[in-house]
Amino acid sequence: MILLTALALLVILFVLFKRSYNQYASGLREKPKYFLWLLTCFINFKGWSKESYCLRTDNIKSTDNSGYLNDKDIPVRNQSRPKMLRALPHRQLTQQAPDEIMYEMHKHMESISIPRYGGQTINDQLLLRGPSMVEYTGANALFLPNPNKNTIENGEFAHLHSNDGSFHMMLHPSDAKLLINKQWAEKFPLVGMNLFNKIIIPDSFVLIYAPQNESELNIWKTILNACIDYNRDNKNKH
Repeated sequence: MILLTALALLVILFVLFKRSYNQYASGLREKPKYFLWLLTCFINFKGWSKESYCLRTDNIKSTDNSGYLNDKDIPVRNQSRPKMLRALPHRQLTQQAPDEIMYEMHKHMESISIPRYGGQTINDQLLLRGPSMVEYTGANALFLPNPNKNTIENGEFAHLHSNDGSFHMMLHPSDAKLLINKQWAEKFPLVGMNLFNKIIIPDSFVLIYAPQNESELNIWKTILNACIDYNRDNKNKH
């Protein structure tokens, strides 16, 4: 009797597990690993997946308020924020980039970078391109060459999510605030966390919403240029 009860409970737990996972993964073109779903449960429990948490800017601090983006070059985004999965992975469930815009994004990344290979180059001004080292569901990433203590993991500072066209970037804190307030971006749910005593995710690590048309694609390029300039300058700080 005890064995049958235990078996019935296991079946019920398995059904609930699958149902919860399927709800979590719905709307995604990729199927995340169950481990990411378990981490997502923890993120939800802590309240880090709330929109209010990801849009909060008062805790983004900087000693330099100038930033790299000009306020007049970034208009207020003219539509509501997309429906999001604010978890692992951090993804858009609506307003995903059209295929032709995705193609232009990849083409632009290829035009400003070279394949990464080992990550070491003689020309320190080059940008490198390759699979993301921090995005576990797959993404095309940009890296600074010859990473040092001022760069995050392996020099990666931005990556493109090929399933929706959203883009994670490391930005100057003032630029991150500007873009969040103008509805172009939101913070990654795990900002400020120390992962495995190895990776500390800065508060200005944000997700840029996928561009929907040529006009938004040009704004994305402007944001990416600011991101590149900031990370190059930050790397060269002594």
